[in-house]
Amino acid sequence: MRLESTVRSALAEFKWSVSLREAGLVLLVAVAVTTVSWFLRDDGLPLAADPMGYELELAAPLTSTEKALALYDEGEYHFVDTRPVTNGDFQTIPGAFFIREASFDDDLLEYFDFMTTEDHFILFGDGELFPVSNIAARMKDRDYRNLLILKGGLDAWLMAGGEISRRNGGES
Repeated sequence: MRLESTVRSALAEFKWSVSLREAGLVLLVAVAVTTVSWFLRDDGLPLAADPMGYELELAAPLTSTEKALALYDEGEYHFVDTRPVTNGDFQTIPGAFFIREASFDDDLLEYFDFMTTEDHFILFGDGELFPVSNIAARMKDRDYRNLLILKGGLDAWLMAGGEISRRNGGES
């Protein structure tokens, strides 16, 4: 009986070791096949997004600098400077209202007597479209519908020869 139990335990040990070796071999083959297929397969998605393939959704349509200059000369549009407040002197479009993202409600209240929801506005910033679009969206929420965003911001206005005035950071 002792011999029989010794034989059985030896066979059980043998089966376990064979099973472990087979499992290890299967795992090794699976890793090798996966690695080879990963190197041979074409990339499904690029690691970096191509900005030309995406369209930016803005709260108001973009307008060119040339068109903005013509509208400025006609005098039918109000210009809104959306850049953050700076200390000291800075340049802006003459007659522009200042509506900042951080002080939006207070700024809008300050100009409440001068701006109506039927007026036409061209919003501009430092060239970044997101902050300007955010302010346009907030104005739309308050029923301002005639909004345009100046493409390129104040820098594009300057390069096109647009009129500029100097202001102080403490002025509104």
